[in-house]
Amino acid sequence: MKHTITLIIVCFLFAVSLQAQPQDKKAKEFYNQAIEQIEQNDFEKAISSLDQAIRLKPQFHQPYLQRGKLYFRLDSTRLAMEDIHMALEYGSSSGEAHFYQGYIDYMQEKSDTAIRKLTRAIQAGYQHPEVYYIRGLANYELEDYKSAIMNFTQAIDSRYDFAYAYNERGSAKMKTGDYQGAINDFKKAISYNGEKPFFYNNLGYARVQNADYKNAVEDYTRAINLDPGYYKAYVNRGLVRSTLEQYKNAETDLQKAIQIAPQNPKAYNNLALVYMKQKEFDRAIDHFNKALKRDQTLTQAYMNRGLAWENKGNLDKACRDWRMAEELGNKKATEYLKDCK
Repeated sequence: MKHTITLIIVCFLFAVSLQAQPQDKKAKEFYNQAIEQIEQNDFEKAISSLDQAIRLKPQFHQPYLQRGKLYFRLDSTRLAMEDIHMALEYGSSSGEAHFYQGYIDYMQEKSDTAIRKLTRAIQAGYQHPEVYYIRGLANYELEDYKSAIMNFTQAIDSRYDFAYAYNERGSAKMKTGDYQGAINDFKKAISYNGEKPFFYNNLGYARVQNADYKNAVEDYTRAINLDPGYYKAYVNRGLVRSTLEQYKNAETDLQKAIQIAPQNPKAYNNLALVYMKQKEFDRAIDHFNKALKRDQTLTQAYMNRGLAWENKGNLDKACRDWRMAEELGNKKATEYLKDCK
């Protein structure tokens, strides 16, 4: 009796195995079909084919990874993360899966976990320049600028014309006070991609730190020529022109920035500074008020409005503004408050 039962079980398992083989083959056919559809940018059909592959072979990890990548490209982050998790759950050792997990974590502002997962991707042999680039961005968010520079350098070593990596390395160097190094990197970014206005804006900002105002104005102008609606470049060029005592041009730039982005407080604050330099204190106070209406935590506006009130002879109002700046964490305000009762 025992022998009979064993034979029945063995036969049953053999039958299941035979049945699984055509299903496995069909699943692979759907998977290969999906790869062709992805190459043709037909993502909707590709997802449908991958759905079929997974239905026929639920533990087939490759379709999960490919579908997760597609969801990522289509901005369906939650679905992407679920599929990539399933790919790893069903045995994928792909560094690419860890890369996408880390990338999604970075996008969700989870820089610590992003770095760990990106490191796993590298350890699994997925050493594409994008892995180092995203890990550098995560380092930057955590204010670990030395590690950020190292990662951006590794990305550049893997792809010499990686313009974005040069730009981000320049930004990290700015944070460390290496302004000339930053200038060199921003120039390199522009040499490989001269169509990005923020590359020129960053270069201009780095030049300002080296007091190279003339070239900074030219950089901001190039940024504006590429994107006439790029208000940050108008704000920055306005500041530099004010430093050069080109007050009319500075005012024109800052008014343009306000026209483009009327809710941005910095343009109002900086325009007020232009009026301060010309001793037009009432106009300055009016624009500091407008800045603070849009951002009640803008400490430099309180500091500067306090100076305007002091110049008008109203020390009480000046002290009130400096106290507010001090409460918001401005350390310089403490020095100003020594003259207050």
